Amino acid sequence: MLARSSHKLAKVGLALGGATGLYAGYRLAYSEEGDFDIYNIGVARFGRAAFTVGSIGLDYKKSLFGPQVDLESADYEQIKSHCHQRSADKLLKLCCDNGGCFIKVGQHIGALDYLLPEEYVSTLKILHHKAPAMAMHDVMAVLREDLKTDPAQVFVEFDEEPLGTASLAQVHRARLKDGSEVAVKVQHRYVKNHSFVDITTMDILIRTVKLVFPDFEFMWLAEEMKKNLPLELSFTEEGKNAEKISILLEKFSWLKIPEIHWDLTSDRVIVMEYCPGGHVNDLEYIKANKIDPLDISKKIGQMYAEMIFRYGYVHCDPHPGNVLVQKDDNGNPQVVLLDHGLYTQLTHDFRKNYADFWLSILNADLDGIKQNADKLGVGQLYGLFACMVSGRSWSSIQKGIGTNEKSSAESKEIKENAQMYIKQIADVLAFVNRQMILLFKTNDLLRGIEHSLGTQNSMASFIQMSRACFRCLSAEERRRSRTRWGRFQVSLCSQWHQLKITFYQVFLWAWWSSLGRKVRALTSS
Repeated sequence: MLARSSHKLAKVGLALGGATGLYAGYRLAYSEEGDFDIYNIGVARFGRAAFTVGSIGLDYKKSLFGPQVDLESADYEQIKSHCHQRSADKLLKLCCDNGGCFIKVGQHIGALDYLLPEEYVSTLKILHHKAPAMAMHDVMAVLREDLKTDPAQVFVEFDEEPLGTASLAQVHRARLKDGSEVAVKVQHRYVKNHSFVDITTMDILIRTVKLVFPDFEFMWLAEEMKKNLPLELSFTEEGKNAEKISILLEKFSWLKIPEIHWDLTSDRVIVMEYCPGGHVNDLEYIKANKIDPLDISKKIGQMYAEMIFRYGYVHCDPHPGNVLVQKDDNGNPQVVLLDHGLYTQLTHDFRKNYADFWLSILNADLDGIKQNADKLGVGQLYGLFACMVSGRSWSSIQKGIGTNEKSSAESKEIKENAQMYIKQIADVLAFVNRQMILLFKTNDLLRGIEHSLGTQNSMASFIQMSRACFRCLSAEERRRSRTRWGRFQVSLCSQWHQLKITFYQVFLWAWWSSLGRKVRALTSS
């Protein structure tokens, strides 16, 4: 049965590739200037995707489900790992060959640490740093088409070497005629043309896999892709997001959001203030500029805690390339937040339920974890859900994650469990409230930043999440209170909770400082 299903998957995929690719037509292989690229016509792009998915299905069938496979064998886990790795390598090649939207999806998969097999995450994570660059003549073509003029009439300087390349665009440093230094983000020339075919391709292939393998529970990936990719392809929306979050978080004097030059911005081009700095995971740059990694970790945790629990308006792509660190004109550390293409707006009820769930984790309240997980759509998988949200093991959650630091042994246990419970993790992703999907990605990227900074044991983000969580719940209680005395009691209780967190923070700061002195003493000796 599995053999027939896998062969059916390959044949159906290739057939759909031809039909949909021809429907997309040769029109999508043309640029607005009439250049033709046979490698990128719809049928070729869909055919590559269909062939890759079909070959992966056949590999899994042969390696893991064939009649000769012994599921109880001591070598089974190693065989499964090798199969995961081969499949991840094929997906990486497909993402690089098709580019654009495929790289964006690959980056999304690479950010789901602990949620997918390690082989997929570690292999596709490379796409965060090594997205292919667009040729300079294509950059200039997009600028001419969208700005309706010769770029030389707008920019007196334009660096050909990009500051960074991403799945959908790349950024160049330039200078305007008034002397302003700017960053020019230019969408890859064919991405918008190909987006319809690419989104349709991935949607059809994922649904085909679901049809052939009913146990496949990653339909959420297709749903999120169809909803989010069109938003990320509009740089006008990105500019609006940047201005909105800048206003919401204006109280943070240490946060820098680049200003947008609206007269030079379109759906495929966005010109913004140039902000220098080092990537947030560049520890050498941070130390060379005498910036405290713990302070940066605290600021980023505070920023995201406010986004999630106070405003419900969350930047969902905080990979290191989008978060810079620098010193302002007064020599104070500053965080620069870039790439505002993808935000999620959380509803009031979701924020309340999510805050209740976080509070249950903080208090090691197992009954509360179960009840609030049920409100978020998870049901009996509440324990696994708590581990996915917090990035901690279930045993640590039961003891209280605020009372014990995350050890290397615990990190190893989490990775092993991710391999063991992949089916259950897929169920959580399939059933959980849709607003959680991008928060999973955000949480994992933030934990990765902490690990790069070496501050994962400082509890910096834990402290900030705790503060914001209590403020969120207190605000809800004040809103529901009908008397001044009731509101006063809520405010008093909220201040007491914040004071307790401050005491705990001082204790951790003293411990962290003591550890730092010991490390410096050992290295100097």
